[in-house]
Amino acid sequence: MDRVHLGNTFRAIRLELGLRQADVAVRAGTSQQTVSRVERGWFGPISADALQAVAEAIEADLTIGLRWRGPKLARLLDRRHAQLQDRVVRLLSEAGWEVGVEESFNCFGERGSVDILAWRPDCRALLLVEIKTELVDLQDTVRTLDMKARVVPRVVRSEHGWAPRAIATVLVLPDANVHRAAVARHAALFAAALPARSREVRRWLAEPLGPLRGVWFLPNTHRVSTAESQGCTQRVSRRPKPSRGGCALAPDRRTSMATGRDPTSRIPTEPKPSAAGARHLQPPT
Repeated sequence: MDRVHLGNTFRAIRLELGLRQADVAVRAGTSQQTVSRVERGWFGPISADALQAVAEAIEADLTIGLRWRGPKLARLLDRRHAQLQDRVVRLLSEAGWEVGVEESFNCFGERGSVDILAWRPDCRALLLVEIKTELVDLQDTVRTLDMKARVVPRVVRSEHGWAPRAIATVLVLPDANVHRAAVARHAALFAAALPARSREVRRWLAEPLGPLRGVWFLPNTHRVSTAESQGCTQRVSRRPKPSRGGCALAPDRRTSMATGRDPTSRIPTEPKPSAAGARHLQPPT
């Protein structure tokens, strides 16, 4: 990190906005001396929270990057994502959900993929799950989730004939202090975009009624075996089904909705009775 360059950037933005260091300090809830240190690149005694607060005070996004052993870091992060994804798939399957993984879609130019797409035929409930092991750009994450919540229900109606009565959009995060702190730090943003929390999400999964948008903090206690890890990285190319009305849902990897098997876990994912899933997902009393 080039501290001098970063400090100069803080100062340049402040001057462009016509603010004094004292003005920024008031907005950030810190001292003018702290703002001065930031602009000089003297970050030693300054906490990450204080640095983030100064950035928000000048309407800037602060991104801290970390590099480690080239592509090995990308493989490490992908493994963490796959492990968390596998845990969510197992929980949903045990609760009677039909689960699809990495479902891609294209509807009139709006395209993307859903980490986990789940369906409860008995309740006609649709669940869209986005998994993040790192929160880098919150605004982009919220914007992408909003687009998927708007587009994917139309796609599944066209492709599968599903007419959901209850739809949920859930952001799954590792249950770690750093992620809880990030959500708390941006409380207003999450309250508006994803107001529900883990307890409410679990209740909805057990008994899906009405709409829900929320954050699910999930401990990543499951560890996949070597064979499962290899299975998680395999992708099956399929010829996309011709779309009607400009919408297409092209699965990359399937679970029970198409094949009856989950390639990430190599076990059948036929739904178990809903009552068992309800007991599993109910929050502790």
